[in-house]
Amino acid sequence: MMAKRLLLRHATRPPSCLLHCSSRSNEVVMTKLVRNFASVPSNHHNNEEANGSSSHTAKSPTSPSSIGNNSSTLNNSNANPNEVNKFSSFASHWWDSRANPLVGMNPIRIKFLRDVVDSFQPSSSAAADATAAQTSTQQNIQLPLHNKRILDIGCGGGLLTESLSRLGASLVVGVDASTHVVEVAKRHSFHENSRLVRPSSLQDDHRDIRYIGGITVEELASSWLNEHEKEQTSSSSSQQQQHELFDIITALEIIEHVPNPSSLLHAAKSLLKPNGILLVSTINRTVKSYGLAIVAAEYISGKVPIGTHTWDMFWSPAEVEQMICSSTQTSNDGGGRMTQIALSGMVLQPPFINMEWRLDGNDTDVNWICAYQKQQV
Repeated sequence: MMAKRLLLRHATRPPSCLLHCSSRSNEVVMTKLVRNFASVPSNHHNNEEANGSSSHTAKSPTSPSSIGNNSSTLNNSNANPNEVNKFSSFASHWWDSRANPLVGMNPIRIKFLRDVVDSFQPSSSAAADATAAQTSTQQNIQLPLHNKRILDIGCGGGLLTESLSRLGASLVVGVDASTHVVEVAKRHSFHENSRLVRPSSLQDDHRDIRYIGGITVEELASSWLNEHEKEQTSSSSSQQQQHELFDIITALEIIEHVPNPSSLLHAAKSLLKPNGILLVSTINRTVKSYGLAIVAAEYISGKVPIGTHTWDMFWSPAEVEQMICSSTQTSNDGGGRMTQIALSGMVLQPPFINMEWRLDGNDTDVNWICAYQKQQV
């Protein structure tokens, strides 16, 4: 218990002795540390909150007690300059699997998304598919995200964005507060290793990626919805507005880096179609996550740059569900209540130094991913 209290007390900065660990022993130390923290009971964070020892409620601008007050207002300046600069400086290494753990994590994020879409947002009916077959290639019809419109919030260098496009999405919009990482994403889209299908490579293939840098999702939502309101007003068909919203929105590994996660999630909901799916992933606020995501990943293995994460900004699945599903519904978020439909942990596989991941529905103590669906009005 004393060790856990010390970890919590130094949540944003590990003890100085960890900074002088011999590089030759880093892998051994990390493996032992991972195993030790893996033995921490998975429900310890509930006890911590029950005992009132968590520093999160006192420090966070969007703590659980204030979620309801913030959820109905979009914060157009919801970007931390220090966080933006941090990831801008990392931009040139975004696609380097040796430097960016998200490269190894991306396949299981895609697997989770595909499973959710197959179960809760299946492809169009057989009749519609038969009609589409007359105007599209068979290859496109079989792609799991065929004809989906997707928004990737915090797209970074485009890891997830490109994958979504390769899976058949008709449009993927990648938005990030950093212009530097978006420039990396744009350049990589034309790299031979991106394996993106160009719109000109198949006559009937209409996939498109659009990157927008230097903007928050709140700012995007404000301008996007205003434009579509004009389109709807000027059109005799109300379906035009509907078609410009998104089938799927992803906010993966982003809410732990913004001042007001509730504002970001509220803006995301406003851009979802009815029956649309919002996917969120982040890191749970537990002793285990401090040991693995900060001490091991940043200070021992060096797989993540030091200072990437702040433990106080981690969020539990229950807190995020409250922000998304329990807030007051307003016309600003497009109406329609959100429901959690899937939850899984994302767990490192041994040997841990390789940064290979697997989905585990029973372990959300560190990294986790969840899906929420907007109900029909």
